[in-house]
Amino acid sequence: MLFHHSKIFVGMGGWDLEPFNRVFYPPRPRKGFRKLEYYSQFFDSVEVNATFYSTALGPDHARRWLDDVAGNREFVFTVKLFHGFTHTFDATYNDVRAVHQLLEVLAFAGRLGGVLIQFPYSFTNINERRIYLMQLARVFQPHRLFVEVRHNSWNSPLMYNFFQENKLHLVNVDLPGIKNHMPLTCETWSGAAYFRMMGRNVMTWDRPYQKDQTGKYLVSDRYHYLYSDGELEHLLYLIEQVRQRADVTFAVFHNDPQANSLVNGFQLRHLVRNRHRVLVPQNLVSAFPVLKQISAPVNVQHPLFAEVEQQS
Repeated sequence: MLFHHSKIFVGMGGWDLEPFNRVFYPPRPRKGFRKLEYYSQFFDSVEVNATFYSTALGPDHARRWLDDVAGNREFVFTVKLFHGFTHTFDATYNDVRAVHQLLEVLAFAGRLGGVLIQFPYSFTNINERRIYLMQLARVFQPHRLFVEVRHNSWNSPLMYNFFQENKLHLVNVDLPGIKNHMPLTCETWSGAAYFRMMGRNVMTWDRPYQKDQTGKYLVSDRYHYLYSDGELEHLLYLIEQVRQRADVTFAVFHNDPQANSLVNGFQLRHLVRNRHRVLVPQNLVSAFPVLKQISAPVNVQHPLFAEVEQQS
């Protein structure tokens, strides 16, 4: 995968999220409207989270995604690994094969930024789990692998060496300052860095997932959070620190319940682009007026906005 020098990719943890339907996507989309195609006009990357729940997504899905983002030559995917490898530990050889088949399509097209391997807080640093990580690394190389561990027992120079020796990149994850959570680190090696912004909602972090009013989506109060200007400035500072050593940096927002991830995503894009205005959908600006000060004038000749003109 060839990236521009010190490229920073700001994106969301998925594109088909219920809160996005209310404020980001057109209220009356045209026939044949594709959410990912629309999304890719505003962001240059996305973390595919549907792959965490199932290995049924295969090469045909990947090819459809590639078609959707064809209009953005910069666009890349990071793919979250199936939970059978990280949470339930009941993944099979068929799951390994299915994951590789999907990844290979994206990698062959030069659109794979890496694989996200996210472990829960209960995945603490003991010998058996270090051995497991070594085995998992061998199974999914040669793809770039980003590992997120949430327990602070992994937070040591010795473990950073362990990750590097096994060609695993450590995710710099932002979590509430409770329990023994990993602190927000600023680590990078082998030319890549990954920041994952989960919010800092201490009060509701332990509330369980529940279905939304439609019964179709899982939601959790734990991700109710909006990063402040000061917190985003600090994140920019950390990104600039790793940028000196990383050819590519990913920053992914997961504070989704009220679409705050979109707000913070556009704000960070504005910051990393030397505070130049960025293209923001008008309906999102209407929902979040704070974005007006960073939003660029809409080029109505752009094919993306043809439907907006028809609706106005």
